Amino acid sequence: MKKNFNVDDAKTMVEGLLGRSVDVRLNRGRNKIKHYAGVVSEAHSNVFVIELTNEIFDRISCSYVDVVCGEIALKEHATT
Repeated sequence: MKKNFNVDDAKTMVEGLLGRSVDVRLNRGRNKIKHYAGVVSEAHSNVFVIELTNEIFDRISCSYVDVVCGEIALKEHATT
């Protein structure tokens, strides 16, 4: 059985990653999946901002609904 995951859970997860390095998996559909590395820099009521490292564009904004739907997957970057 699949666990229920709602917008409040997504907000809590993103706020826990605030200021930390993350690996981002961005699914745009039709096998268009991009991987980025960045830092969660801002968290607002409906959206959050990730500042990317070593990319042409420097930041992306995502909604919490994107996390719930699976379009955005965040994983804390493992430090060695």
